[in-house]
Amino acid sequence: MRLKHVSMAVGLLCNAAYSPAHADASTSPAVAAASPVQPTVAVGSPNAGQRLSAFLRGARWLPTVLDEQGFYLPGLVFKRQALLQDQQLQQRQLLTSLYTQAESNPKGTAGESAYLTALVKALAPTGRLPLLSADADYLLAHPELDPTLQPGDAGTVPKRPNTVVVVGSGGICEVPYFAGVSEQTYATACFHGQTDYAFGKSIDTLWLVQPTGQVLKKNVGNWNAENAEIPMPGAWIVAPWRNSGYPAQTWQNLANYLATQGVATIPVEAAQAKPVVYATQKEFAERAATVPLRTLPISANDFGFVGLIQTPTARMREAGNFTFTASRVAPYTRYSFILQPFDWMEAGFRYTRITNRLYGPQSFSGNQTYLDKEIDLKFKLYDETPYLPQLAVGLQDIGGTGLFSGEYVVGNKRFGNFDTSLGLGWGYLGARGDHGNPFSLLGSKFNVRTNAATAQGGTLSTKDFFHGRTALFGGVQWHTPWERWTVKAEMDGNNYANEPLANPQVQNSAINYGVVYKVNSNVDFGVNVERGNTMGFVLSIHNNLSKFNTSKVADPKPVSPFATPHEGPVEWPKTLQGVKEQTNWDVTQVETRGSEVRLTVRNGAAAYYADSLDRASAVLNRDLPPNVGWFSFDYNQNGVNTGEHVVDRRQWVARHTDYTLNGFTRADNRSDLAATEGYDFPYNTVYEKMPERATSKFSIGYKQIFGGADGYLYQFNLANDSRLNLNQSTWLDFSLAYRLLGNFDTFTQGSNSVLPHVRTDIQKYAKGSSFNIPNLQLTHLGKLSSNVFYSVYGGLFEEMFAGVGGEVLYRPFNSRFALGVDANSVRQRGYNEDFSLLPYHVNTGHVTAYYDTGISDVLAKVSVGQYLAGDKGVTVDLSRVFNNGVKMGAFATKTNVSAAQFGEGSFDKGIYVQIPFSAFFVESIPGNAQFLWRPLTRDGGAKLNRTIQLFDQTKVRDPRAIEYRGGSGE
Repeated sequence: MRLKHVSMAVGLLCNAAYSPAHADASTSPAVAAASPVQPTVAVGSPNAGQRLSAFLRGARWLPTVLDEQGFYLPGLVFKRQALLQDQQLQQRQLLTSLYTQAESNPKGTAGESAYLTALVKALAPTGRLPLLSADADYLLAHPELDPTLQPGDAGTVPKRPNTVVVVGSGGICEVPYFAGVSEQTYATACFHGQTDYAFGKSIDTLWLVQPTGQVLKKNVGNWNAENAEIPMPGAWIVAPWRNSGYPAQTWQNLANYLATQGVATIPVEAAQAKPVVYATQKEFAERAATVPLRTLPISANDFGFVGLIQTPTARMREAGNFTFTASRVAPYTRYSFILQPFDWMEAGFRYTRITNRLYGPQSFSGNQTYLDKEIDLKFKLYDETPYLPQLAVGLQDIGGTGLFSGEYVVGNKRFGNFDTSLGLGWGYLGARGDHGNPFSLLGSKFNVRTNAATAQGGTLSTKDFFHGRTALFGGVQWHTPWERWTVKAEMDGNNYANEPLANPQVQNSAINYGVVYKVNSNVDFGVNVERGNTMGFVLSIHNNLSKFNTSKVADPKPVSPFATPHEGPVEWPKTLQGVKEQTNWDVTQVETRGSEVRLTVRNGAAAYYADSLDRASAVLNRDLPPNVGWFSFDYNQNGVNTGEHVVDRRQWVARHTDYTLNGFTRADNRSDLAATEGYDFPYNTVYEKMPERATSKFSIGYKQIFGGADGYLYQFNLANDSRLNLNQSTWLDFSLAYRLLGNFDTFTQGSNSVLPHVRTDIQKYAKGSSFNIPNLQLTHLGKLSSNVFYSVYGGLFEEMFAGVGGEVLYRPFNSRFALGVDANSVRQRGYNEDFSLLPYHVNTGHVTAYYDTGISDVLAKVSVGQYLAGDKGVTVDLSRVFNNGVKMGAFATKTNVSAAQFGEGSFDKGIYVQIPFSAFFVESIPGNAQFLWRPLTRDGGAKLNRTIQLFDQTKVRDPRAIEYRGGSGE
């Protein structure tokens, strides 16, 4: 049985429309206190197949026209009979929850239950269809948001309101509308006389329901406030007390129901149940004039982690963020690269240049100043609440030489525009040492810290974690009324008397202070005074890579999904050329079976498969006759079928042309048909072509080496990559490279490894021939069963090794698990990277398990086997893959060689980030850019670099393959 993934859409199919009606300009104002009646414009009988945008234009329900007449288009209530029953159920469920929760907690809900019940009862279901916009021009530009009208549809447009209604634990209140006033100000104006609402400090969360039907949940407390949202005239604001007897979900459900009502109006029943009088106009004006609380600004400290100046805080950035920070405070220059793979974890590495100390003897490293490498981690333990601080624990310099190693526990509590922190530091962060160790209660061993920085950089010195004397540190950050400016002050936990490399620094004051200027949303610049006598500077560049993308202005214009299907014979060369232009997919075969058309896509790489499927389907929808109901895309990777995606044409059209309700469409589910149709008769081939015999391309390559005694080394190469296809599944790859420019010829630091020099002779390879052969490999790919793939290969695998090998991979379609085995017999290549070989020979290979954990998008990869130096061990690789394909990960390898044999670093480890090329460029480009950092290159735990790996060749079988989409920047 063929394995298929069915791409479906659920659509609301429409077949009728409105005819325009005339507005009564004499209708009285729409909003009146305690009045359930809304004067409106009537809507007439429908016209079949008409879009809402067409009706709005025909009725001249345009923003400028209605404004002149005093009507309010954002308050349009577009009613659909099919939704009325859903909203009646929604009302009953809300009333039931109000009743049952009041019975179970009568004390907590006292004062809330009666009037909330009266309010919900008085607001009859409307059958309102949510609209992201009622502007005809906008709907025309976004047809997927432009509903087709049905029989029985009706709409009402109110007069322009001049109030905002606030619903809270303390009652219901109507406030005059003032332009530019925040949602929090309206809430505090209504409940100004009640202690729990004084200055809004006990309203932690509210829901703003715009008259358009948009519902926004906003944090407004002194401890969690974010940037204000401005209500529109006629908005509802749902603002419960912190200690409300009803849970947050009930208030959310109330807001969702209010969104079906349109312009906010207080029904008589609710007004009588618990009316509230808003503040005087003077009091309201005073509140409106104050600077509202804003989202807490977060910035990096000198070490690159979120913090104040020298000290860390418990704050974190959003998951997916990457931060590069360069800081200078004499004698240290730091370059930090920090990843935020989860909301609760910061991880990164750093280079610290100590500018008044040399790297080594002048005969070894010349005037090169000392460069240290460090790895840091920080974990959030507890989120901030109204009464308790956010807590975090951190480990600094755990994977370097330990010169700056330290640990800390820190808490943060916010008070409006002030964010305070207090922590306890060990090691470098607590070097002042004026407090004992609280862990000494567990044993006297915690009182002793060796502080033994090691030349074997990269050792994980866990024996010193949280040992030794401690020091308090902490400070405050103030977000000034000027949005871009933040002021910081802190008490340092370090007295700088015992700095690394016998390099004490004079400290005139333990208080550091400075300012941060937000250049834009991605760049911060800070100036500090540290140690009471030294200026410090910090430049930080940050971006959320999980949302990172660029607009694809260079991509071809997509084919319209509204295109009328072609009648008559299909011109397949023309159609397939259209598919290639839209997706860069090379289709080598077209087959038909019943109402299905199947395209064989050879080596069909995609930046995002979902986008490419949409583009290809649009071409097929335009060019194929209406009797074709299914588009199947069979992915052929180097002659082997690796998977298939199937698109239901009818549902695809509905998804792209019909209005989406709450992010989903409604249509019949026909997925079973994809699995059963056509198995009674075979496919019929209607088009076929042979793949290209040979391909060739030129590119510029770049290499760099940084962090050693030779400083920064770089090299640019001109490369040619060619492929000769011997048959469908056997091919020869051939790469040539020529050195254009660089300074690798100054590379002097050689290897001191006691293991076979499988990687540490990089200096000899770097200084080899200017003309070399990076790769020359013959590969055959095959399939043992529907879920088992294999490859055999031989040749010059990489710059250092050549040989023969093979791999087998078990990977079911759409499965989260895969298992692979590779085995290779290799010899080391000559230093000129030509056809010469060195005597060293080794057998290397691994058993590798891949598992998508289903937890926080984490992919786990574990390899067990023999490495290039003959050592045996295990590599663990954990990564998070975000929805736009960005991957953040780390790996570590431990083998049977001792730390002394391994040399500096003790074991192999690294941190990496992988970003789709498409995120960088203005066109969709398959492939990824990977940035890998490992503290040192050593011989232990070294793997063979195999250019063809079956897990990558079969990535279309990933259950998330069609879930990946470009980030919000697109």
